[in-house]
Amino acid sequence: MNRRSPCLLLLSLCLALAAPGCGDDDDAPTPPVDAGGADLASDDAGGDADAGGDSDAGGATCASPGTPTTPTPPTVASATSDFNVTLRDCTRTSVALACEVGVEHAYSETISGGFRVITANGIVNHDIGTFPNPDNPNTITAQTYSYRVPLVPSGTGRESTHFGIAFSGSIFDPGTAEIWNANTTWRYEALRYGTAPDYFASDTTMHPSGLGVDCNFAHVQPTGAYHYHGVPTAMVPAASALTQIGWAADGAPVFARYGHSVATDASSPLVELRASYRLKSGARPAGAPAGNYDGTFGSDWEYVAGLGDLDACNGRVGVVPVDGAMVSTYHYVLTHTYPYIPRCWTFAPDASFDVMMGGGMMMGGGPAACTPMMTTRCCGDGVCGGPETATNCAADCP
Repeated sequence: MNRRSPCLLLLSLCLALAAPGCGDDDDAPTPPVDAGGADLASDDAGGDADAGGDSDAGGATCASPGTPTTPTPPTVASATSDFNVTLRDCTRTSVALACEVGVEHAYSETISGGFRVITANGIVNHDIGTFPNPDNPNTITAQTYSYRVPLVPSGTGRESTHFGIAFSGSIFDPGTAEIWNANTTWRYEALRYGTAPDYFASDTTMHPSGLGVDCNFAHVQPTGAYHYHGVPTAMVPAASALTQIGWAADGAPVFARYGHSVATDASSPLVELRASYRLKSGARPAGAPAGNYDGTFGSDWEYVAGLGDLDACNGRVGVVPVDGAMVSTYHYVLTHTYPYIPRCWTFAPDASFDVMMGGGMMMGGGPAACTPMMTTRCCGDGVCGGPETATNCAADCP
């Protein structure tokens, strides 16, 4: 079996003389990007229609990369949605992105020895936001992803970090590098970061005021890795549907938002599935960020069995389409409520997902490059966003 993306942007068709900024990434410079995220390269990229929210059909080119059509989810708090960040519009099509970075989207799967072997380059085949942006100084670049997942999940699960990979070629990576006072118990939530500045006065670690998350609940690592913190809007149909969007590291399929109201009954209606987490009640303990549990930190949430439709790892057994057939199997579901992307694996993850990503951290990437908005505490190594304190960065931390 071999799965390849329906959107291979044929950048090799770009004419070298007519399109000096659009072609082989080995010898083509990266075209500049204007304030609106439009690709400024010229001539053909040979795009085709993408599944999931892109408007590259009709022979889009580097000169005319199409107009994004993916909607930006509103900032809401309801029974089915719970995030307080202001998402940035998706301003670039996949053709514009591919022309900008000089390399086409790539994702493939092969079956070998009881495993699904996956390779990808992180250049997605759907609309995305503008990067860098005022809250995220990083530029998207091609990655080298090589993973394998078991065809039959088994073994004992554990807390997840680098959770899995989407068919878009990007990574499900729910955690962040931002922690309160270098205390990993109190890690800021990417999709609840709207209230993070409320805690900065008592936080000796330097953090950005925002994370620059786009309409796909995604942003960019310092290494250039575009990655998801929530449901990739562009990969999910507007109407309710059973939509597999990728694989978890333990081999279980990953779906988005919807499932049958009766998990094992394919004739029951599709509904938006609910996670089984809620905010803890009362005030945080001594030594923690002051105030009541409000969702800003992962530790503000607790699992309550049976509260929603999904288990502690945001999964369940139910009837879903996998590899072209309807089967009853365990699968994960990404939701618009915490934990958004699962924070644990039900089965044993493959060791290939232990590879570090993004600046040496698997949970949301490593420290960001120093920027004008992050200059009050910046170690002599030239990076900010640590944990960096007067103890471990005495040279230039107040």
